[in-house]
Amino acid sequence: MNKVYIIAKTQAVTPEEYRQYIHPIKTRRYGRLVKRALATALKCIQESGIDQPDAIINGTALGSWEDSEKILDGMTAEGEDVSMPTHFMLCTHNTVASIIGIYTHNHGYNNTYSQGKVSLESAMLDAFLQLQMGKIKTALVCQNDELTPGLKDKIKKAGLHPANLVNDDAIAYMLSTEKGEHAIAEISDIIIRHTPHGDEAKIITIPCTNQ
Repeated sequence: MNKVYIIAKTQAVTPEEYRQYIHPIKTRRYGRLVKRALATALKCIQESGIDQPDAIINGTALGSWEDSEKILDGMTAEGEDVSMPTHFMLCTHNTVASIIGIYTHNHGYNNTYSQGKVSLESAMLDAFLQLQMGKIKTALVCQNDELTPGLKDKIKKAGLHPANLVNDDAIAYMLSTEKGEHAIAEISDIIIRHTPHGDEAKIITIPCTNQ
C-alpha cells in the first residue's frame, strides 16, 4: 500500500485575489460559489506544483445553491417556460469538479460526492483508496458550499443553525503518493460512520517533519 500525503492546502480565495488565478472574461457568468471554488482549486494546483492531477474530486452538500434558487424563482415567476440555461447548467452538484477539469484541460478521473456533512470526507476517501492502491499518483480534493441569505432564513425559520448543516467555504487539497519536500501531513486513515443520529467522519493525519 502506498502512503498518502497532503502536499498543499488552500482555503477560500477572496474575490480580491480572483484575478491572480481566473480570467474575468471566461468566468463572467459563473456565480459566487463556482468562482471561489475555481480560484481556490487553481491556487492549490499552483502551490503544489502539480499542473495535472490524476483525479479531481469535489465534495458538496448542496451544490450551487444560488443558481438553484434563481431557477426556482424564475419558474415561480414565469412558469415552466422560463429560459435560464446558464443557471441550469451551473446548479448541478458536479458543476465545480467539471469546471475545474475543463478550465485546466484535465481529462483524468472526475467525480463529485454529495453526502451532506461528510461530503469532503467521502471525496477524500475515494482519493485516499485510489492513491493507496496505486491507481493514481496525485489527486485534487475539494469541498465547496455556500449559504445564501434566502437559505439562511429558511434554516433559521426551521429552528436550526446554518453552521450545523453546511459551511460557507471553499477548501482544496492536493494529495500525492510522493512526500516531496513540502508535505504537510500523511493521511493514515479516513473514518465515516452513518448513525441514526447523523453522519460522522474523521480524517486522521500524521504531521510531516520533512527531514
